[in-house]
Amino acid sequence: MENKEKIATQIKHEAEITRQHARYKIPATIEIDGREYKIDNWSISGCAIIDLPEEYVHKFAEGKMKFKFDNFETAVDNLKLEFLKNDKFENHTIMRCRFTELKPDQRAVLQHIIDSFLEGSIITQDDILHVVRHQITYPDKKAKEISHKKAWSILFLIYVVIFVLILFLGYVFYNRTFIVKAIAGYVDANISMVRSPAPSFIEFIKKVKPGDEINTSKPFAVAKMLNGGIRTLRSVVNGRVLNVYVKNNEFRDTGEPILSVIPKNSHIYVVAHILSKDAEKLKVGNIATVTLPNGAEFKAKIVDIKYPAPLSSEKSKGVTNTYSNSINYVKVFLEPIGIKLTPKQLNESVNVKIDTFRQ
Repeated sequence: MENKEKIATQIKHEAEITRQHARYKIPATIEIDGREYKIDNWSISGCAIIDLPEEYVHKFAEGKMKFKFDNFETAVDNLKLEFLKNDKFENHTIMRCRFTELKPDQRAVLQHIIDSFLEGSIITQDDILHVVRHQITYPDKKAKEISHKKAWSILFLIYVVIFVLILFLGYVFYNRTFIVKAIAGYVDANISMVRSPAPSFIEFIKKVKPGDEINTSKPFAVAKMLNGGIRTLRSVVNGRVLNVYVKNNEFRDTGEPILSVIPKNSHIYVVAHILSKDAEKLKVGNIATVTLPNGAEFKAKIVDIKYPAPLSSEKSKGVTNTYSNSINYVKVFLEPIGIKLTPKQLNESVNVKIDTFRQ
């Protein structure tokens, strides 16, 4: 019991928010330097590009994001991109990048596509987006003659159909009553960030790379500030380096990230976004089925549920675009059962299906 409370506390009071927006697997491509690439997932803040050459890492470029609908295609031009890192998988690579100067009209188009996807106005099939249209169908009223010899066979068939229909209705009832599906899910952890204390040039004492051990007692770099001062930089926690965001002697402004650290013995967990109307069915302890991008499945247990602040509270903060905030869903934190997720799986998009009947 104490272990559950400890995990829930770690998740609820996480030191750093590692993702600004949920990413969705809405089909899209992006054109960069005259070549077109598929997008694995994307959000308002950035995207993951499949098989983009590694030479783009830590560089900037412009891109054209394309969406293919039933009978037409739309695009968002002149997207400013910053390429962060390139993850290698079995048969391809995925380049993580972010949008650096998203204009209001570009943001509006991307947000409209996401909102339409969430409310069901558009659906995905293969690499094409389909606009949902309501059609009225009429049953065939043509009567069929049934001979007396076939009556018992048809009656038996009717009983079989009724039995199958009962099973189907039971399945539908169970899924609608007890099953809650997440609109988005991803792998996350309690990540700590080391940031620049002031406008300065960052000089590493020794080379630091992802996977290296780091602790609070030994400085790993110094910040040579523009005013002439020097400040040593240490990690705020003991753990392993997740990402390095700066090169040696590269300039960083106040608050910009230098590296991220996974604390020692930190738990890697799953975050699921659930529509507010379904959240009342959930409670801590419910069991969920999580499906990874490679198709593998595992069970996970709800350890915490974080509800959004009221809209009136959000507006009181002076946010310019309140409606782009996540006020229509709750965040559910799940602990894997029987397996341990690895740092390489962080930020992976997953499918989450919660059985509220099981606990």
